[in-house]
Amino acid sequence: MSFSPRKIDFFHPYIVPIAIIIFLIMGYIGSFNYRFKDPLNTQTIITIIFAAILFAIASFIVSKKFTIEKTKEINFLSEKIILILVILALILQSLNMVLLGGIPLFNSVLKANATTNLWRIAYPLFLILINILLAKYYNRKYLLLVLLGALIFGLNGYRTSVIGILVSVFITMYYLGKISKKIGILFVAIIAAGGLAVGYIASQSIATQTWTLNPVELIFYRAAFTQEVFEKIIPLAGTTHGHILSMIFSSGSPRSFIGNYVLHYDVCLTSTMFGPVMLDFGYIGLVIQMLFMGAFLKIIHSIAKKGVGIGIYSIILTHTLIWIETGPTDIMIWFLYLLGAILIILELKKD
Repeated sequence: MSFSPRKIDFFHPYIVPIAIIIFLIMGYIGSFNYRFKDPLNTQTIITIIFAAILFAIASFIVSKKFTIEKTKEINFLSEKIILILVILALILQSLNMVLLGGIPLFNSVLKANATTNLWRIAYPLFLILINILLAKYYNRKYLLLVLLGALIFGLNGYRTSVIGILVSVFITMYYLGKISKKIGILFVAIIAAGGLAVGYIASQSIATQTWTLNPVELIFYRAAFTQEVFEKIIPLAGTTHGHILSMIFSSGSPRSFIGNYVLHYDVCLTSTMFGPVMLDFGYIGLVIQMLFMGAFLKIIHSIAKKGVGIGIYSIILTHTLIWIETGPTDIMIWFLYLLGAILIILELKKD
């Protein structure tokens, strides 16, 4: 991105395949844990590397074929209205916990029911608008809302919400040129501490759990477990014939379905970015998905040069990175890709 204040664009779409390889390494190390029968097999490793290469190839091709010299700012909603909506999102999530009757982070039963319709409205509303607020009307005092949002949504028990908020804001501020060395270190520390804390506390709140892992071990274990699930998916490639995709855009829980279908017991689990599409459409589906994601992110990266565009790119990139572990099974996050598509259409119309 030409607007980056850095010579090296650390948040170029190429960060996704790099993150995939890092995740693979972590999973491979974690798979030597005694809780797993065997380390990740060669086919799983090669498939994940293959997927990362496809993403990088698509991004590279788009970078050579798609260029925009100038972009116009998208103007919608005033600073005051955006601020009101951000605060409204925090109120809705607070109300969500009140209606649940407790704090899901400390109660696995509440956590299982925490992603209510209120949360489905509150989280994307906050995530999108806090980034747009900072991108268009940057003010350091708004960072207090970021921390408050990370805390309130973190109490819902899902570390991805905390990471989604903090990392996307970090990327937005990076492209605004607002990340000094001091702020950068502070942000990274908060992101790491927040993600570790929420993930660890939530894992300890599971009533049926008998094993104990420290926060660092838990990271490697989760990476290994998720990739072990993907390893079990590979022999089943293409056998669900699009059922998981249909569930994403209708009712039902894709993650619970995958748990039942692959492990044969009732469990909601993550299966990597590659698991759902592999189950539905096999290697052909995996190729299409990775090429699409690589190309799409690079197009957004090329046109998001200021204001709203920066905020939207930051959100999409962040949740694509999160998907490396969790998988693209949330319609709410696909909605973010829709925002990116709208951004592309608006930009092309200007030309």
